[in-house]
Amino acid sequence: MKTRERGLSLIELLVALTIGTVLIAGAVYVFSQTRNTHAVSDTIARLQENGRYVFSVLEPDIQLAGYYGFSNSPTDFQYIRGGSTSSGRATADMQADDAAVDGIDETHKCGNNYAVNLLATVEGTNNGYTLGPSCPALAGGAADKADTLTIRRSSGPPDPANDPGVPKAGRLQLLVNRLSPTNQYVLADGTLPGGTVLKAGLVQMRDLIVRTYYISKDSTNPDAAGLPALRVKSLTDGPGFTDEEVMRGVEDLQVQFGIDTGDYDGDGTIDPGLDEDNDNIPDIARGIATRYVNPDKLPAGFQVVAVRVWVLLRAENPELGYVDKRTYKYADREYAVDDHFRRVLMSRTIQLRNSRTL
Repeated sequence: MKTRERGLSLIELLVALTIGTVLIAGAVYVFSQTRNTHAVSDTIARLQENGRYVFSVLEPDIQLAGYYGFSNSPTDFQYIRGGSTSSGRATADMQADDAAVDGIDETHKCGNNYAVNLLATVEGTNNGYTLGPSCPALAGGAADKADTLTIRRSSGPPDPANDPGVPKAGRLQLLVNRLSPTNQYVLADGTLPGGTVLKAGLVQMRDLIVRTYYISKDSTNPDAAGLPALRVKSLTDGPGFTDEEVMRGVEDLQVQFGIDTGDYDGDGTIDPGLDEDNDNIPDIARGIATRYVNPDKLPAGFQVVAVRVWVLLRAENPELGYVDKRTYKYADREYAVDDHFRRVLMSRTIQLRNSRTL
């Protein structure tokens, strides 16, 4: 007797197809969600990595602000030309409101005595770029309401054991002397005072470092057109300035300066015994930030001992299905957005190592 062979019925086939379709749809959904989650995580991780890089650039510069070789006291210096020490300009006479220092005309384009104002070891502008039309912000101009941060210091020793450095005409340099800390000089023509003998570890030439960080509206990277970027103007040979991109995707920079008011007990007044001349400024700063102020509110005479920095980073590309409608509140800024870009806000408080008086 023959047995009848039977296949799947139509109903069984439809049920199998339905189950298979559900399983495939579920697998596709899980894959899609996993892919989206990975993309979001990768974007955030990239923003955080970029932010860490920004701070790796800013932090050592800020920490060394006011480092002038063998001294952290800018009043130990004077500007000389032709090796003559008899007609030098003291740092107290090289501030923004003083007559322009001769022989460095190109540097004055960024502000009167901008490069040689050693007393202002750190300074900045609040919610705007004000270096002037002769020293413009590049790459589309400066971003609206972003702060700027300027750092002044010396370079490190060329080689503490063997190399005292080389005087260079057309480069702002510091002649530093370990044995005579109150006789330090700023040079632009490479001419040493008579009788000066350079000696590694004792008498050295250091390059003067002046850098201003700001936010441009556009990146110079052709693959990131329209993306804001952190840039830096740096003192170089000439003497003049270069302007380079540090990191694209930095949308905002805000800074506040921590000052030592001498009010260590928090009662709103200078602690007893710290203001013998009654000028409301502590006689000797301890390097403790007791108050933070915006760059344009820095009171005269007070020493900056710390800098608080915020950077807001934006993804390079918009994200489909994501809308950022937050209002970011930091420093003195309230920044409202409404677009499809991921953002990360990062901040750090950085202590100046050379803020105390030796």
